[in-house]
Formats: sequence, structure tokens, C-alpha cells
Amino acid sequence: MVRKIAAVAAVWAGTLIGVIAPVYADVQMNEVVVTATKTERKQQDVTQSVTVIKGDDLVKSGATSVAEAINTTAGALVTDQGPIGSLQAVTLRGAPYSQVLVLLDGKRLNSGAAGGYDLSELPIPLAAIDRIEIVRGPASALYGSDAVGGVVNIITKKTAAPLTSLTAIVGARFNSDSLFHSGRDGNTYYTLSVGKEHSSGYHHLNNNADQTTAGIKLGYDFSATSSVEASSDYITKDIGVPGSVVYPSPRAREKDSETITGLQYKTKLTKTIDFSIRGYQNEARIGYDDPDFLVSSRSRSMTDGTEAQVNWLMNSFSVVTIGAEKRNDHMVDNGSGTHGDAVTSGYIQDEMNLSDSFILVLGGRNDTYSTFGSKWSPKASARYLNVEHGTILRASYGKSFRAPTLNDLYFSDAWGDKGNPNLRPESAEEYEGGIEQPFGAGNSIKFTAFKRRVKDLISWQTDTVTFASTPMNIGRAHISGTETELHFTASSSVSCSLNYTIMFPVDDTTGERLYSADSHIPRAQLGGTLWIALDNETALSLVGQSVRNYVRPGEPKWDYYTLDGKITDNFVSRKDLKVAVFIGLKNIFNRKYETVIVSGYPPDQGYPMPPQEFYGGMTATF
Repeated sequence: MVRKIAAVAAVWAGTLIGVIAPVYADVQMNEVVVTATKTERKQQDVTQSVTVIKGDDLVKSGATSVAEAINTTAGALVTDQGPIGSLQAVTLRGAPYSQVLVLLDGKRLNSGAAGGYDLSELPIPLAAIDRIEIVRGPASALYGSDAVGGVVNIITKKTAAPLTSLTAIVGARFNSDSLFHSGRDGNTYYTLSVGKEHSSGYHHLNNNADQTTAGIKLGYDFSATSSVEASSDYITKDIGVPGSVVYPSPRAREKDSETITGLQYKTKLTKTIDFSIRGYQNEARIGYDDPDFLVSSRSRSMTDGTEAQVNWLMNSFSVVTIGAEKRNDHMVDNGSGTHGDAVTSGYIQDEMNLSDSFILVLGGRNDTYSTFGSKWSPKASARYLNVEHGTILRASYGKSFRAPTLNDLYFSDAWGDKGNPNLRPESAEEYEGGIEQPFGAGNSIKFTAFKRRVKDLISWQTDTVTFASTPMNIGRAHISGTETELHFTASSSVSCSLNYTIMFPVDDTTGERLYSADSHIPRAQLGGTLWIALDNETALSLVGQSVRNYVRPGEPKWDYYTLDGKITDNFVSRKDLKVAVFIGLKNIFNRKYETVIVSGYPPDQGYPMPPQEFYGGMTATF
């Protein structure tokens, strides 16, 4: 089936390329990305699949959160328990959120204690984001653990001119206010942000939420090629935890806080050598109380690390990147006790421009853990550019892994659940091949096929006698699929993007389709955005998604589609002041759907997503 789909798509793409390539052969894609290689590269020169969501695209899409913006990109799906403040977990190419690495300006956000990163914990407003880079496919050769499905790097603004943005949103069940300010005084630059959000919930008692964020970034440019930058971002949340419809927890509450700090220095040592060093620390606290089940837990986790990197232009066609990283993870839990893990890493990469058309990237990384030993992650990728027509061919192969978390290793509670200190890391290898054709400014079509094999998956198994759970390394599986992306700008008044992803997960131990309730691997997903300028001041944006899920045997199909809309009017538009007012409608068709399945129960008995909701607001920029 995969071969048939790939063949049909390749013929269709080839036909389209044959028609449009000669007309637009001189068009180049000049967006610069850094996540795929840890060096600045034009997007057309990247050797694996990358999607970039620019800050302007965030505004046009009408998204009110990073999770919403990511959710409609190729291969990405954000599973959500519904209420504002609840877990938002991004998956890439069927890899669960524990296998997706999330970065903020290159700083690792994934928790060493619990694994993964909850996007609802992101402590910055949308106005502070310059772009979001999504790299799909294995990236452990540069980033180590967790980068199995890919990497999401959220990059904040560094503006040259003073800028202030105020945003206020009021909805039927939620409201939010945020402030972003940036400025420069000579060689010193800075950004400040604060935000507050409240939600009253929707489907049953105890799903209200209040959260506050604050952040600061301060930098100094010694020269055009040398700078130092410090940042600190903070979030605190007080949320109700209603549980599922099947297992409600009407009085459970959770109080979370997280602080993310970083310090980075960059310089150009010589004409051919760049050097950077970064230190970072993430500290998270979680307090959970459920008087109905006599549960009260307090946990604190902290990750601190240092990374140094050298980029060496060895000759006219080769850039060698060498880096080293030292990271420590700590956990203090009132049930599990105090535990830690340390990892020392080194990586090397060679980007070779062998001709105007051909780029080859070879690299690998070794990570040595105090808990289980070493893991080597190689990577090879290539890009071929037809200079005449602009057609791009890409191919890559890489190995990746996810290390056991501290909870996987040492968790303990009063119900008998225990971690397993003998766990091995999850391992994967993936192949990818793709073709891309630009055809005009902002226009392109891209088709990618991939196949990933995974083994030693870490899964919590429940004893049928004691009902206590412990994690085990179990089984093998593979996921194959295709991604098709189309970006089209008809004029300065109309732009749209569409993507379609198909995935085929198989349990290699049984040979059967992977139907796990916890896998959240959709069979097919279609996402898209449409932006239309109705006149010089007013614009309409639509964001849609359709998801067709695999089902557990004997149960009906679990499919849904959603559509959100937003109309924005530039009420004031001057050089020194811009005021935009907007109204929006989420879940226009009031669909009843879920993105999280409760194991063993029909999907309409778990975590229902929000119904239709109107909202309105204003953004002032000066």
C-alpha cells in the first residue's frame, strides 16, 4: 500500500514539476534555518525535512498558542486533554512526545524526570516568537536523547528597533493578556514579556485554570560577530485536574511552576572558526492533591547543562562542527526519593558542498550516561539541487534513541508502582527520501517518504494479580509513511498551505497493525491554513484539520475534523502605531471529538475537546 501511494504521489509531483519548473527555475528559497545542522543554512540547502513557521505566519493563522500552530503542520499532531493548562503533547511522525525534543532558543526543555515537554508550559507569548523550526526525522546525531521523531525549536525575537506589543483576548470561557517589549541602546539589546491567562473550563467541574508568565532577555553585541546573551523565563499555573469522564477527580488540583534560564556567548575566533558556549538550567515543581483518593505529591526536577561548539570552515567546500555537552538531571519526589543521572556527550559533523548541486552531511554523537552506559548515534544525509529547474532531492539515514527517564528508573508510590533501574534506552533507525519543487515566491510543493524502526520500547506493564505497574523494555515496531506539503501564494491578498500525512504502524512481534490506545498514531491527517485579505485593512484566516485514526479491534472508527476562523481589521495603521481588532470562532462546526484515548474505553468517555467558542480581542503595536 505504501509503495502504491508513493508511486502515485511521485508521478503526480513529477508531472506538476515538469509543468512549472521551467517557468520558475530561477526562484530560490532564502529562509535561514539553524536547527537541522546547528549552523545557519538556507532552507533549500537543508538535507532533511524541515518546516518553518514564521512569526508573520503565526499572526495570519489566527493561532492562540504554539500548540495550535504546530498542530496543522505535516507529520505533527498535538494530543490534548482539552482544558486550557492541561497536557499538550506534540508527536512527530507517530513518535510520542517523549520521543520529540523541544527547544527554546536551542535550550533543551524536555524533562529528565518525566520525559517529553508539555507545550502548555511554554512561558513566552506568541508576540515574542520569531519563528518555529520543526525538523522531522532522527536528530540524535546532534541533540542526543529524545530526538527520535524530530526536534521543535522555538526561536524568540531579537529586534534592532524598539517594539512594544499589547494583546488582550476575551472569550466565552477564557481570557488572556500579554505584553512584549524589546529595545536596543547602542550595543545592548533586551526583551521583556509578561502574560496572564484564565479559563473557566467547559465539560464538567474542576477544569478551570490560571497561569502567569514572565520573561527577560538581555544581550550585548561586542561586534558584528561576537555577543553575549542571558535569558530567564518563568511560568506558574494553578489548574483543576478533572480526570476523564470515566474516572473523574472533581476535587484534584495541581500547582506547577517552571523556570528556564540560559547564558550564551558567541564569537568568531578567526575568519574560518566560530565558537559558542551555552549554559542552561530548567527547574520545575509540581504539587498535586486529590482528597478523594488521599493523594498528595510534591516533586521537583532540575536539568542543568553546558554545551560548547566550534564551526570550522575547513576549506571552500567543507564546514566541520565539533561540540561537547555535559548535562545533569535531578529529581526530588516525596514518594520516589532523590535521584539523578549525568550524561557526557561529544558530536562531530561535516557539511560538504561538493558542487553547486550536491551537499553531503555526515555526523555522529556519543552520549555516555551514568545509569546505562553509552549510545552512539550516526547520521548521513544529502541534498541534490537541479540548478536549472530548482528541483530539490533529499535523502537521509540516522539512528536515534530515548534514554529512560528518572521516573522510569526510580518511581515509587503507595500503590506498589515502581520504576525499573535495569531499563535500556529505546532505539530507532530511520530512512527518508523526498522531492521538493519551488515555483514562485513563497510557493512550493514537497513530497517525503519515511520508514522508522524502533525497539526496546519502554512501556509500563500492570501485574494482573497485584495491579501494580512497572516499566519494561518490550517489543519492536516500525512506522512507514508519506508527507505531502503545498505552500501557495496566489497574490499579496491570498495565501494558503496544505499538508497530508499517511502513516502505517506495525507491531513487529505480531505482524499486526499497531492499535495501542497510547500510541496516538493517526492513519491519515490533513491540515491547512488559508489567509485572504478582504480589503486593505481586513483579513480572514481559516485553520482546518482532519484526522483519521486507527482503531482498536472491534471498535468504530475514531475520526474528526475541525475548523477555526478569525477576522482581523487593522483599525489604526500608522508608522508609529498599529491597532488591530479581531473576532474569532474556534471549532466552527461544534464537533465532538477527542485527541486522547482512555485505554479500554470508547473515545467518547475520555477527555472531550472544547466545543464551539467565540472570542475577540485587540493587539496594539508601537
